[in-house]
Amino acid sequence: MITREDIVALEERCLEQIREDNLYSLRNDAKLRAVLSSKNYEEFKNIVDSAHLTPLSASDKNNPKTKHRIWNSSSHV
Repeated sequence: MITREDIVALEERCLEQIREDNLYSLRNDAKLRAVLSSKNYEEFKNIVDSAHLTPLSASDKNNPKTKHRIWNSSSHV
């Protein structure tokens, strides 16, 4: 018999897999772009490593509720 805990665990595993797949896609797209634009391996690596980052707007930075938030951590992908 499938318990509620089994369903919750399955849902958590599915969500984690979705996050991992999204990060993989972001990094793969960055690799394809970086291969054409990088001058050396270090620049290539930096582009790929920062693939999950998104730009902040001025309102994001000045909003009192989010001003001290840790932005662009890899766990928010």
